[in-house]
Amino acid sequence: MRNIVGENLKRIRKSRGLTQEEVALRSGLTQGYINQLENGKRMFTQKSLERIAKGLNISIIDFFREEPQEVREVTPSYGIGKETPAYKREVLALLDELPPRIRRHYIALLRLERDLWRKRPA
Repeated sequence: MRNIVGENLKRIRKSRGLTQEEVALRSGLTQGYINQLENGKRMFTQKSLERIAKGLNISIIDFFREEPQEVREVTPSYGIGKETPAYKREVLALLDELPPRIRRHYIALLRLERDLWRKRPA
């Protein structure tokens, strides 16, 4: 039986120049889990695929494609409008100007920073 999900995860990860550890950090999973998924030694769960897809900013369906296709990042809906504070518009404009690889790097750093901030004792 073919490991389509694992093969696609590995292909997407490598095409973005990411290590298993970087995917694990982005998704909140372990590097060992990512390794086992890629090598077909462990079955995925819906929750784990949702976390990985969110960390890679892609659609879950990209893991199940039989024929490799170019994977495009999912464009998040920021809900930007006139009422959006200027600092948010500025940050988003700056991110949009960066190359995709650098943008993903900064987004991953912001997620880590946010998670650390949330865990801070009050």
